[in-house]
Amino acid sequence: RMSEHALKRNGNIINKKYLEYFIPTVLTAMANNIAVMVDSILVGHMVGSTSMAAINLLSPVIQFYFSMTILFGLGASTIISYAKGKNDKASADKTFTVAFIALLFLSAVLMTVQFLLLDPIASIFTSIPELKNELLLYYIPVIAGTPFSLLLPSAVHCIRSDGRPNFASNLIILSNAVNLVMDIVLMGPFRMGIIGSSIATVIGNIIAFFVMLTHFKDRRNTLHFDFSVFQNIKEFFVKLGLLFATGVSGALGTLLITVKMFYLNSMVQNEAGKNGMVAMSVISMCQIFVSAFVTGASQTMIPIVSVLLGEKDFTGIQYAFKKAVLILLTASVAIMLIIEGMPEFVAQMFGDKTAQEMLFAVPALRISSLSFPGLALSFLLMYYFMATKKKFLSLTISIVNGIAIIVPCAYVLSEIFGITGIWLTLVAAQYGTLLFIAVMVFVMVKRSNGRYKNIYLIENNDENEVLSFSVNSAFPNGEIESYMAEKLAAVDYQTKEKIILATKEVLAFVKALGAKRGRLVETDIRVNREKNDYIVLLRSNGYEIKTEEINHTICKSFDYTRVLGMNQMKIVV
Repeated sequence: RMSEHALKRNGNIINKKYLEYFIPTVLTAMANNIAVMVDSILVGHMVGSTSMAAINLLSPVIQFYFSMTILFGLGASTIISYAKGKNDKASADKTFTVAFIALLFLSAVLMTVQFLLLDPIASIFTSIPELKNELLLYYIPVIAGTPFSLLLPSAVHCIRSDGRPNFASNLIILSNAVNLVMDIVLMGPFRMGIIGSSIATVIGNIIAFFVMLTHFKDRRNTLHFDFSVFQNIKEFFVKLGLLFATGVSGALGTLLITVKMFYLNSMVQNEAGKNGMVAMSVISMCQIFVSAFVTGASQTMIPIVSVLLGEKDFTGIQYAFKKAVLILLTASVAIMLIIEGMPEFVAQMFGDKTAQEMLFAVPALRISSLSFPGLALSFLLMYYFMATKKKFLSLTISIVNGIAIIVPCAYVLSEIFGITGIWLTLVAAQYGTLLFIAVMVFVMVKRSNGRYKNIYLIENNDENEVLSFSVNSAFPNGEIESYMAEKLAAVDYQTKEKIILATKEVLAFVKALGAKRGRLVETDIRVNREKNDYIVLLRSNGYEIKTEEINHTICKSFDYTRVLGMNQMKIVV
């Protein structure tokens, strides 16, 4: 007989799904972030370091836009994934519709306000005339392209949760490829300077937006506009409120980066003037590169964890989180070591040339890079608690990381160490946040009266889980049947036979389908007790299943859904 160890639950399906989604998601983030970096490099070399510094001064506005795509796009994606995990398609469609309409309204408001207050807003960012003139040139096209800057990345989040991560990734890659080509054309032969860089970004977003619309004509699309949500105004605002509650921690975390950058930029200008801002620009570009991995790991984790939470698969959630931590720590430590070893090369890559610029940039890079592993983990934890509906904890982390530590630290350390104190603040903020999270989680576990067992802060449901194991289509069905009969010995004979027969039916069909396509199919099987019923939950990778070919008569109900490219089946016995 097959050993019990061979049939224990494993994380193969979740880990493979994570890697399947991680690669296109991190490529999306890298395409986006590297485009910003290359923009800065091109502007630094083709126009000058003053223009590069001006772009960095406007980064609070860009971060604000990004925070809105987190609020509405990632917030909607999280709710949609959770709804699909519960097989609630109507809720998924209504959430998508509410998010899209809210973004259209927000775009109109932002364009109106920024055009009316253009000069006062620019004056807030800098009082240096040379920088302000360059900033205004860059800013005007940014405002004009607002709808596309908000709708495109928000739609990408939803398309990714709709099971098309590669298409979602290709949209951002397309946008940024067009942007970079137009950068070279507009700042090169057309000699448009910094305004050419901004126009190039808008053109890239517009082209990718219209390509994105083809998803909703594709047969694989499962998201649709459901305007019936407007027939009940209360339902509309309930959905909008849930969007805010879900996405606010991630959005606020990003928005507070805006506040933090504005605050630090002001301090750097006061302490070290233009050369200090050039060094700050290089640090910002390096953080953007690290955030590509943070974004990739976090945004891959969120829809997977949300689906698993909807299914109450708490073991699967742990597998997804551990995978994210491993990938993120590896990437952030590697980047830190590269910068520590070659700070001069990194500074020169962004256009720093003079001895004075290098004097500021090299120590700034060496100190600030030490914060990267802490930055990666603190943001991953914030997004993890967002996905697992620990909204207050997630929101608190975003506030602590954004301003609660960095503002007093920057003031005190700059008084003691000058400009070096500001670079040290970046390190203190990240590891101070991790210490805060550790204390908060420890207190919550202690006060939960056994509800939480560990740092995952997931409810203990051991008493409801009767059986949990994983198999692949190479395992003989007879051995699986014997294993289940042994583990379900305490269940009454008739119910036990129904559970085993229903599981065998699905596994046989999945195995035959995999064999027909020449593919090994893996399946996670869980049996839970809920009141007087036994619930059999099966998740398999592989091709879509035609459920009408499976015998449903032996059970009370059979529900099937295809989510994130996985087959999810719920059998009630």
